[in-house]
Order: sequence, then structure tokens, then C-alpha cells
Amino acid sequence: MSFGPRGGEVPGVVVGDRILPLGALAAELGLPPHAAPRELLPVLDRVAERLESAVERFGDDLVPLAGARLGPPVVDPPNIFVCGANYHAHLREVGRFDDESKLPTLPVVVFQKPLSALSGPYDPIVRPPETECLDYEAELAVVIGKGGRRISAQDAPGHIAGYMISNDVSTRDLGVGESRKLNSAALIQLMRAKGWDTFLPTGPWLVTADEAGPFGAIRLQLSVNGEPRQDGFASEMHRSPFELIEWLSATTTLRPGDIITTGTPTGVAAGMKPPKWLAPGDVVRIEMTGLSVMETPVAGEAI
Repeated sequence: MSFGPRGGEVPGVVVGDRILPLGALAAELGLPPHAAPRELLPVLDRVAERLESAVERFGDDLVPLAGARLGPPVVDPPNIFVCGANYHAHLREVGRFDDESKLPTLPVVVFQKPLSALSGPYDPIVRPPETECLDYEAELAVVIGKGGRRISAQDAPGHIAGYMISNDVSTRDLGVGESRKLNSAALIQLMRAKGWDTFLPTGPWLVTADEAGPFGAIRLQLSVNGEPRQDGFASEMHRSPFELIEWLSATTTLRPGDIITTGTPTGVAAGMKPPKWLAPGDVVRIEMTGLSVMETPVAGEAI
């Protein structure tokens, strides 16, 4: 995990109700004492081996978890890959692919979000004044620990550092662009729909793959102001995280710290009749099995 002021976060490990800063341990492992969280991802096994000893030796450095500002577990990922349309029930709820024979067989939406979209688990989602249709998407996020190219789905588990909660915040009214006017899907504005600042809260921490267990058993639950909205299991994905890694790494070399979101289950605001869009003052709570809870308020952008 990371903690500290925005832009000045440092890596740490949660130990009970406290945080162990990892600067001293990073130095022992031959890394810079001010190493970024992603620099520790390739050596997480060595961190785990020394953790008990580090707690004893650096106990005076422990920071209370309560009251600490948590940043994104990976504050500077080389890439943020968003893999959408990966739950067929979600496609049907928003009026896509009603004909079962036409459901997609490939990952149909793969794009990137800018680094500025990344935010911490309790930081506010800032709604820009340009949108009236702000939506949430609870998504299991995968973080790459070992990079590579053309990674097979069979080998993919060995390249995963761990899992974390993410919210692919979206505007449903800004992505259309001129695609309908000119009848061209190529003119859809995914960046405009999903790339605004704060539109990818993550956290509260990265849970290593061995601690998280089988990804399919992870239950994704989202509520808004206490009202249940989304409730599904990662096993409902059309393509597993391992298959997504194979798909992505065929095109581009994956690097330690890359974040891959894996799609959202049914229950988004756009699928409700009428839609219940997010508004300033709302609180979005996401809980995932073994990954804890992320709770983010919605605020209006001050211009």
C-alpha cells in the first residue's frame, strides 16, 4: 500500500492496525530508500520473508492506520489498462447484445486511462460540470509484478503481484462523441467518458495473489449511500484475468506495476430504470472478498 500526502506517498505494509513504512527494508534489499511502491513489486516474496523481523527491528517506525491518508497502492503505474464488457450480464443490462448468438467472444473494450485518473481509496470522486450521467463500475484490478511479452494464460498467475479494488468511474453522456451522428464506432470518445481526474479510485491496499486466493471466489459488492447496487462474483467474467494478460501481452510488453481492470458485473446506474446517477454528496462503497473495503465520496468540481 501507499500512504502520505497526494504526490508524496511512500510504500508500506499493513500490520494489524498499523503501517510499517518500507523505506528501511527497501534499502536492505538493495533498492533506493525512497523507492516507489511499484519498485517493490518484483521482490514482494523477499519483503514477505523479512517482514516479521522488520516489524521487530523497525517497530518505532510503525504508523497508526487510523487517520492516515492512503494513496493508490501503486501510485505510478507504467500503464493503466481497462478491460471492459467482460461480464455478459452487464452488456445485457445496458441494452447491448440482447441476441445471445451475438455476444462477443473476444475482449471487446480494451483502452488506457491516464495516470491523473488514479486516486486513493477514500479520496473523493470529482464530478465535472460537463456531465449529468456519472456512473460507477466496481472492478477487480490486477497488478503485474513480473513483466513480460506474449505471456500465456497458463503462465500468467506467476506474473501477478496481487489484486485490489478499483472503480472505473464513467460518464455515460460524454463518450458518444459523434459516433452516432456519423454512424462510426471509431468516433466513440472513451477518454472523454472515463479519463477524467479521480475516475479510477483504487485500494485500500494490494493483496498478494497467495493471500487473495482463487480470483473466481472474490465477491464484488457495491452500494451507494447504503443502497445495494452491484453484487457478483469474479467467476462470472467472460475472460479470466489470466486470459486478459495473455491478450494484452501479445500486443505490448507488460511491466511491473501495470494495472489491469477486469470489467464490471451487472448493477450499474445506466442499467436502472430510471438511472440513478451519482451526485455530489453520494458515497460509493465497494467491498471485495479478502480485499477489504473502499469508500469514496462524490464531490462537485469547483471551477
